[in-house]
Amino acid sequence: MGARFVGYDAETHTAEMAFDLPESFANMRGTVQGGLLAGPLDEAMGAAVFLSSGGKLQLSLDINLSLLRPVPLGRVTVNARAVKPGRRVTFVEGELYDAAGKLCARATATTMTTEWPETAKGEGDG
Repeated sequence: MGARFVGYDAETHTAEMAFDLPESFANMRGTVQGGLLAGPLDEAMGAAVFLSSGGKLQLSLDINLSLLRPVPLGRVTVNARAVKPGRRVTFVEGELYDAAGKLCARATATTMTTEWPETAKGEGDG
């Protein structure tokens, strides 16, 4: 997806990421296929949860996506905010903007923080 981390505001639990959406994301109209916009939103929302939780991984339990206007191919920016960071469950939201700064999509999600997986055991280890 060509993700690039732009910044994080610890006071508001807001992460900003930029994405370069490839031509393979195009629909027959030549704009980004709507379902593929969930990827950048999920990635940025995950970053907001990761940073607001002190570095825990997250699993998205649900994502609600609202498509507000067609998204041209190329650079988009997502601002994601951990609305209510919790010990285990975090509510998060994201907004996706096109290169002209127009709001094109919104998403909300519920995530569950998890610990990092243990180091993988060697083959044959029980």
